[in-house]
Amino acid sequence: MTIKSSLTAIIAVFSVVFIVAPAAHAEQPKTTKQTKDTPVIVTVQPGDTLSSIADAHNTTYVRIFDANDTISDPDLINPGEQLRIPNGDEQLPDRLAGQAQQPVAYQAAPSAASTTVRQSAPKRAYASTAGNTYYYGYCTWYAKQRRPDLPNMLGNGGQWVASAAALGYATGSIPRAGAIAETTGHVAYVESVNGNGTIVISEMNGPAGWGVVDTRTVPANQYRYIY
Repeated sequence: MTIKSSLTAIIAVFSVVFIVAPAAHAEQPKTTKQTKDTPVIVTVQPGDTLSSIADAHNTTYVRIFDANDTISDPDLINPGEQLRIPNGDEQLPDRLAGQAQQPVAYQAAPSAASTTVRQSAPKRAYASTAGNTYYYGYCTWYAKQRRPDLPNMLGNGGQWVASAAALGYATGSIPRAGAIAETTGHVAYVESVNGNGTIVISEMNGPAGWGVVDTRTVPANQYRYIY
């Protein structure tokens, strides 16, 4: 009886060891190390501007431009283009550092007809008419210089008419002296309207290149206008 009792006790002890031991060595769940926020990639949709994307992602127009080396003109982005939205801690180079924002030599005052504004829609806060927040050297900077009554941050050159119309400004397809003329990706100032279906425009960053103002005659029907 003593031998049987001893064997029974030994078997019981080993059973406890084999049952309990594996549980003691069970793999513990791994914890995910907290890492720095990574940049977000967004796809530009029709009608998007750097300003609207910046608003949506709680950053700034300039930071998005500086974070995307594929953007050569801060006023020009294209639908379908993918942009990197930098995180708040990321240090970015200022790609426009050292570019002096000097006024152009010719800045005629807009005519009275060109300053007519219809405010049927409220303006967004960033669309202030004060100053010129566009980047010097580009078509949008020059257009704003010639039409200081128009708001800042109307978007890319090819988005001005739609943006201005949404804010209540008069737009159309009939050219007028003093109007802003818009074509794909570009805006210019209408100096005069000819009787043969052409207009004379002045522009910056046109065929003459970045930061240079030139004047040329173009077909009127290739443009839309902000009055």
